[in-house]
Amino acid sequence: MKVSLKLAPILGFLVLGACASKVATVDTKEIEKLRVDYNKGKLETIEDLIAIYKDPIQPMETRIAALQVMSQTQHPDALKIMHDFMNQSVGLNYALLTATANALLDHPTPENVAAMVGGITAAQKKYVDFRTNVMGKLQTLDATLQIEQILSLYQSEKENYVWMQESLTRILGSMADERVIPILISIAKDNSVRLSVRSLALELLGKKQNPLVTSAFIEMLGDPEKQLELRDFAVRSIEGVKEERVILALLETFNKSREEYFVLVETLTRALGDYSDPAVIPALVEIVKSADFPLATRKKSLLALGKFKNPEVFTQLVGLMEDPGNYVLFDEMSKLASETGGAAPFNQLRQAARKAQLKAMVME
Repeated sequence: MKVSLKLAPILGFLVLGACASKVATVDTKEIEKLRVDYNKGKLETIEDLIAIYKDPIQPMETRIAALQVMSQTQHPDALKIMHDFMNQSVGLNYALLTATANALLDHPTPENVAAMVGGITAAQKKYVDFRTNVMGKLQTLDATLQIEQILSLYQSEKENYVWMQESLTRILGSMADERVIPILISIAKDNSVRLSVRSLALELLGKKQNPLVTSAFIEMLGDPEKQLELRDFAVRSIEGVKEERVILALLETFNKSREEYFVLVETLTRALGDYSDPAVIPALVEIVKSADFPLATRKKSLLALGKFKNPEVFTQLVGLMEDPGNYVLFDEMSKLASETGGAAPFNQLRQAARKAQLKAMVME
């Protein structure tokens, strides 16, 4: 980059000053002189303005003053530098922040951890302030100039939010401190949280033995009240709606919510593979008995019940095998009989299977 003769002594002094451990800087008066020179036709001064704008040792006041002059000139080189700076966010220097965090992690003391968390909070606040300021400016523009970019920003913010929720959920789940349990339960129950994050919270809760977890599991496993409320709402709404598209939209909403509920229940039953509180047994038994739940969920519930080795549980469920439609659960019931122990469960299972076979022959 060519440097104007007028500014060369200044920039040269910067280099010499740096070698002597003394930082020399350009003040705003020099920026004003460069602005006047540019307006008089000395276009090469734009390179000096760009150099000052990019120089990290210059005072922020000076760099902003150079930026304002660059903006006034609308010079192509100046505009390109501004675009590159904004697109790459070079001023934030995340590479240095990341390297510093890695260095602190080599000695993970409470003070170092607090510093890293404080860094995240401070960086986030600066970003929020920056975003708020820019968004305020964008609101004054013609909407046709910004719709695609704003939609892209919306998607990016949405993905970042989900990623942050998932990261924080994993960190909370890795902690032995019992204070994290109510937070994980809150995440698991929050309908506004993405399903994948709620499922993750459930899986992490499944590894913690705590009465609060037991109560939450029982509530979420055994009471699909929200689904019933949604179904009733959809039915009531359809009664007063004649347009086919609206009816289909209501049904789609219901089906989607119903599927999400079943996904959460399946995650719960999988999480219970590591959970051993017998208080959840009644809810699991009800899931196995109900044909409304997906087959995979019923099978996982059976497998989760096996760890309790409870003969009463087997007795409550073996009657299901008298129905030919439940033969798809035979392998899981056999495993439950084996884990229950003794010959009695297998004898009961064989008798139930025989009755199912006779029913199937009659139906044919």
